[in-house]
Amino acid sequence: MKEYKYILPGIAFFFILSIAGCSKNYLEKPLGGTFTVDTVFHTKLNADGAIAQMYNLCVPTWFPRDVANDMPRPDMVTDELYFIHPAYDWVGLTWNQASYTTGNMTTDATIDRGGFGSHYTAIRQANLVLKHIDEVTDADNNWKQQVKGQALFCRAMQHFELFRQYGGIPIVSQPLDGTATIKVRRSSVASTVDSIVTWCNSAAVLLPPTWDAANYGRVTSLAAKALKARVLLYAASPLYNTPPANQGDVQGARYGGAHDTVLAYPNYDKERWNTAAKAAKDVIDAASASGVAIYNTGKPETTPHDDSYAGLGDYEAVSNVYANSELILVNTTNMSATNGFLWGNWITSKVREGQWAIKNNVPVEFLQQYQKRDGSQWTLPLNSTGDDFPAWIQGLNLDPRFYQTILYDGLWYNSTRGVLSYYIGDGGKYPTTDFGKSDAGEDGYALETYKFIARIDNFDDKHFAWPVFRLAEFYLSYAEALNEYQGPSGDATTYINQIRQRAGMPPVNISSPDDFRNAIQNERTIELAYEGHRLNDLQRWLKASSALNTSLHGIQTKANASSGTLKRNWKVVSFMTRVWPKKYYYLPFPTAEVSDNYLGDGNSWNGQNPGW
Repeated sequence: MKEYKYILPGIAFFFILSIAGCSKNYLEKPLGGTFTVDTVFHTKLNADGAIAQMYNLCVPTWFPRDVANDMPRPDMVTDELYFIHPAYDWVGLTWNQASYTTGNMTTDATIDRGGFGSHYTAIRQANLVLKHIDEVTDADNNWKQQVKGQALFCRAMQHFELFRQYGGIPIVSQPLDGTATIKVRRSSVASTVDSIVTWCNSAAVLLPPTWDAANYGRVTSLAAKALKARVLLYAASPLYNTPPANQGDVQGARYGGAHDTVLAYPNYDKERWNTAAKAAKDVIDAASASGVAIYNTGKPETTPHDDSYAGLGDYEAVSNVYANSELILVNTTNMSATNGFLWGNWITSKVREGQWAIKNNVPVEFLQQYQKRDGSQWTLPLNSTGDDFPAWIQGLNLDPRFYQTILYDGLWYNSTRGVLSYYIGDGGKYPTTDFGKSDAGEDGYALETYKFIARIDNFDDKHFAWPVFRLAEFYLSYAEALNEYQGPSGDATTYINQIRQRAGMPPVNISSPDDFRNAIQNERTIELAYEGHRLNDLQRWLKASSALNTSLHGIQTKANASSGTLKRNWKVVSFMTRVWPKKYYYLPFPTAEVSDNYLGDGNSWNGQNPGW
């Protein structure tokens, strides 16, 4: 199937127009430039370049961009992932990972990838397209209306990207005139959410349910519904819709007065969960018209010692089979470098890159999120040891999604790598390999995630596309919202169990809303692992300060051939202590934007988020 690339003919000169003369204020109109708006929007060919640039700026991906030190795995700031500290603190430097995870993030060096201003650059691009697309002389009205739908979605997406990090933000629905002083103050959470929802509703009306293969990756009406459902789920969650019982959890992340409306709704309202449930169900009901369905061939497990497509379990296939049925919207930009070696290439995977990679180590604390195959939870005592790690990890008989997401020492990976050797060597017949060491020395860390890392088809990376939305998310969102509104009976249980059935896990049958809440949060953690959801989920559930203020541990293996055959002795070792202040629930605005005094009330309140 042909990919729809976000870089089209004509984009080069429009990119110049888009960024030329950028001023200090991100909300201002860029001035100057050889090409004018009239030139760009005169013909369909030129306008396509503007539209492609809008996609480049507005549709998110967590694959590395083609720049020297971009290593963006969003998991690196959560309990899903650990890079060796402090030796590899430089790894996430462009995303300020080390300062964030040690509690030392600063106002002007946050984890907002690209920075606060990049979102308004993207929003301006969408607004330019919306304002001028009717001026194209050689396009019919149907094409123009579809472009407007795409631009409305893109504007909504970037406002959501701001909302999920900052709370209420300046809402910008027109290309702003940089010739005058611009003052766009922060809007309340209610106004921010309402604006995004309104744009999504309008976009869904204008957009088609599907595109042809040549346009795979363009926004559909289903994608607009999906964005609406996601923002409404967030809005209904405790961070923004705080129940009285959770008020203590937000101390340190509130002003404690009238300005809190830019952080949350003034009062808890259970109906917000009902609204979120209806929006998620709307996605589910509309999926078939877009050719979208849960990918389920009845194969819950990956076939051992098989690196062909046919051997994939259904869960592993969702992230490996290009344009599969479950994907609602993807960013088709591939992760492979075009300008030579990049540190972030293959998202820092040791199993893919080998000697020079960092290794995506998985903490024990996240390992324990995976249930056993019978549906039971388990914990690993920190003094645990053993003499045959592969036999032990296989004997746990975990959720099949574990074995389709996380590698372990002693696993057969593919025909090229064979059996993985993450162990520390024995000093003799079995030395430490590149997989058990790094520039930081020998480590023997035995677990590494390989989601979005090539294993099949001769290490071919081109079948990956970043999943912006996939249908399983909305099955789980529907179940979560229904439980909060009316309890776990009926559809809430039905839809969580459809995801578990695909995974090869037993159904849940829970009568307590509190217990079901724990179950659905765990299910979401596992199903959407390493897809960029974990941090925001922990935040919106008000669990980040407990889950991320913690000591992380790993499993270390060491080769032992004393019996005449290779065994892998193992033990639990310390990784690091993470620090997560409550002010992290909302990112700080850049100093320059706060100093311009437009975010707040223009008087005594400068609009900066609490604690910064």
